[in-house]
Amino acid sequence: MARKEGKMNVSSIDALGDDLLRNVLRRLPSSSFASAACVSRYWNHLCDTVLCTPKLSSAHSSNPSLQEAVEEVFNKVFAELIRPHFAIVTVTSLDLEEARQLITKKLGSTIPIIYTAPTGLIGRDAITNEFKEIRWQVYFDRNYSYSVSFDDDDSAVRQRRVICLTVGFLPGLKVAAVPLFQSYMVPFVDEFLEDISECVTSVSGCMAPIGMILFTLYIIKYLYSPHPTLTVLDSLNYSMSPETVIVGDRCGEFLCGNDSMNKRSKRKRQPLFMVAVALLFMQDPNKPPGIGDIKLHVALSAGLVPVGHTYEVTSVNESSFYWTKLTARSENSDQNFDEQTLRNIFGIGNQALFGAYIGIVKKRKGIAGFEEVNWLSSQIFHEVHGDDKEYLVVDSGADIKTGDCFRFFKEDSHMTSSSLRQVSDKFRDLKISCDVGNSDRQRIRPANSEKMKIFGGIIFSCISRGKPHGKANLGSSPFLENFPDVPLAGSFCVGEICRGDSSSYGQLSEEGSHRCCLHYNSSVYLLMSYTPSSQGS
Repeated sequence: MARKEGKMNVSSIDALGDDLLRNVLRRLPSSSFASAACVSRYWNHLCDTVLCTPKLSSAHSSNPSLQEAVEEVFNKVFAELIRPHFAIVTVTSLDLEEARQLITKKLGSTIPIIYTAPTGLIGRDAITNEFKEIRWQVYFDRNYSYSVSFDDDDSAVRQRRVICLTVGFLPGLKVAAVPLFQSYMVPFVDEFLEDISECVTSVSGCMAPIGMILFTLYIIKYLYSPHPTLTVLDSLNYSMSPETVIVGDRCGEFLCGNDSMNKRSKRKRQPLFMVAVALLFMQDPNKPPGIGDIKLHVALSAGLVPVGHTYEVTSVNESSFYWTKLTARSENSDQNFDEQTLRNIFGIGNQALFGAYIGIVKKRKGIAGFEEVNWLSSQIFHEVHGDDKEYLVVDSGADIKTGDCFRFFKEDSHMTSSSLRQVSDKFRDLKISCDVGNSDRQRIRPANSEKMKIFGGIIFSCISRGKPHGKANLGSSPFLENFPDVPLAGSFCVGEICRGDSSSYGQLSEEGSHRCCLHYNSSVYLLMSYTPSSQGS
């Protein structure tokens, strides 16, 4: 009898009609709205008509209590209706595991959630709505215990907790997380690419993903294999469609997990470490009629400039996982350069060498399906640690070989300022072609508008950008100047991932520019836009 009464109650509510039910659903809190979408197919359909345009929501908190901080960011992020398709959580290394437990209790494990511990976060405060860039440094003692120091002027808040929650709702797209596993010495890059291909095929048929956010470990290169980040990026760069956007963060640590990822990890038969994860954005071939199109826009603000001539590697000594020692000479010389030559190139005299890199150009054949395409070249940066007598000491990895050609690069504040202006100009042009609506208009589909709207942005910026250059919010300025009311989140890195080319550094060879995916002293911008369907609601 109780069941019959329950059914009658649902039927009586349904009898209110679509318009009245939509008004009721629209006024529900986000958590209740998500529950209502699970009542029946009919209610799920109504929820889809209420919330049918994409949304990105983000907030951070510096509450000393992590539990209270989580409550603050949740209250802010879910203050307006949103149905999470993915989430990115940014914390310090100390709070990584505790944050995962707290967030999982609230969001569950059915959506991909990435927990990252970079070197800082970017976003708006959950309480004051003030835009902030917060940086920190993690220190280890002899017992490998962590301690965190925040880089701000207020000594009273140095000992605090920070967390940023970013949630995305992307109707018309499917989002999935695909991990890269590694044994003690070898990352399974081929299996990683196969897992991505299987995921995309199962969701979008033969279509490539429109984009991915890649998170990789930074310290992994020192612990296991030499520079798997470069190996992964190189493989992704040549295997993914040219239209696929690739951005990301070589962060300090990360955690991630959902049901599908747990199934993948259980397929392996040996102890493995997760060293990278790709957050895939794929077209949904079964998206409902009336849903518009989401597009990803990418921009790179470079901060390195080439100096000196082109050099050729004459010998390589892989001395450790940490670094590689090599000798080199200029193209017009028969003698290897020495310490004095290196100091003359950078004009540092007897000072220590900081912010120096070499950009090595590698060539390989690109494969598209079963057809060979032309030789493709890529530029790979290695940080310069100094010199050891006749040797140049650089970051290890990427298979440096005798005969490779490279140029020196250095950090340059003028290049940083110039590239930031170029990105800001690019965003200004994008803004002119858009109608950036307010939060209420983005929540409900416009009735008679087909104009593109920017609804969110994510930034990956070098830790050295901002106050070290004498200007707060330096890396975020192009976005804030043009889209001040659009949700923005981000993190600070020690290696910024962006699928681009060497033209960003003012380099053009006879064959054109070289591909380049891992950058330093840069800022990477991912903007999300939405164009409503001409079919209307």
